Amino acid sequence: MTIVNQETQILSDLFRREQVKMTAVLCRHFSLKDLDLVEDIIAETFLRAIEVWPQNGIPENPSAWLYTVAKNIAKDGFRKKTSETKKINNILNSNFEEQQDISFEESLITDSQLAMIFAVCENSISPKSRVCLSLQILCGFSVEEIGFALHSNKEAVKKILFRAREQLRESKFKIKDLNIDEIKLRMDSVLLTIYLLFNEGYSSKTNDSVIRIDLIKQAMNLGLSLTLSKSTKTPELLALMSLFCFQASRLDSRTNSQGSVVIFTDQDKSKWDQDLIQKGNEYFLEAFSTTSRSRYHYEAAIAYWHTQEESLEKWKYILNIYDNFSEIYNSPSVFLNRVFAYSKVYGKQKALEEIRVYNDYKNRDYHSLLGYLYSNSNIELASLHYQKAIQMTKSKKEIALLEQKINELTLEETQ
Repeated sequence: MTIVNQETQILSDLFRREQVKMTAVLCRHFSLKDLDLVEDIIAETFLRAIEVWPQNGIPENPSAWLYTVAKNIAKDGFRKKTSETKKINNILNSNFEEQQDISFEESLITDSQLAMIFAVCENSISPKSRVCLSLQILCGFSVEEIGFALHSNKEAVKKILFRAREQLRESKFKIKDLNIDEIKLRMDSVLLTIYLLFNEGYSSKTNDSVIRIDLIKQAMNLGLSLTLSKSTKTPELLALMSLFCFQASRLDSRTNSQGSVVIFTDQDKSKWDQDLIQKGNEYFLEAFSTTSRSRYHYEAAIAYWHTQEESLEKWKYILNIYDNFSEIYNSPSVFLNRVFAYSKVYGKQKALEEIRVYNDYKNRDYHSLLGYLYSNSNIELASLHYQKAIQMTKSKKEIALLEQKINELTLEETQ
């Protein structure tokens, strides 16, 4: 890799992490209606990094370098001759001197990120639009990543974001004015956003790396920060944090030394992080100390059982949880996961009868599950469904896993 490419890659890795921090701090400093201005400042900051770093080398503290440049750009107002720059200058020259200096202290970054996620969950914006907006602004998701996370196409996401950003700009809400009542009204949307962020990191659908540690850490850090306030420390949040801990405990065992996916049954359980499992247990007990039950409670309960030793009784418990879960949240993933659990209790043949009522043939997980269910009884059909799943998969690592399953079927057939 050339020096230029190396510098650009490092900048790309930094972008998601620092973009969301800078967006939150700058929107807190200016206002939500100045979102376009904030994004221009950030874009110019990274452009300068791309220009300077290949020549001068990466700074010892690249984050601090970016923050300093962003503050200077905000003060200078870009000073370019385009009409957009003149607009920025007018805003900055009239308002900037009256405001305090922009601070990128760690505590303020954390507070700003939390405030920002509640701010973009504006009540006038539809729930789905709030999630899209939060994923883009606070989490740094691209349009494509949002589409995969929410099972929507790119054009639909673009339209949603355009309308939502207009509504956000029209809102008179100021981040610093967030109160307890508004926190309660927006909490569900905030939790869903953090949940989707973790999921994209845990099983990336748009990246060659199956696991994206940066997204997982961001989701867990946001959740952890919410647990520090009485107004946001809800049973739903605690259940979500329990789920995160159980899932994250298996990260080291989910891929091998080549970065390939390791399925659950083949994972080295000695690599599971027992400290995270213990922390998950603590959150779990606290989450279930009330009668409140949410989708996160059910998912945390399922994740808990996956930390236990393999047994028929374990799968009976998991199936029972899915039976109850599907009554309040009958999504495609819940249905398909329930069928898999059913197969572990009653066998693959009976599970094939359960899955017959499902009719979304464009679902990758549907075909992957059918490949598994047919693997003992009809190798040709199993291979066909794995091939269909491959056609619907973007991640190279997941494609490799599906191809491995097909190869295993071929070996079984020749033996």
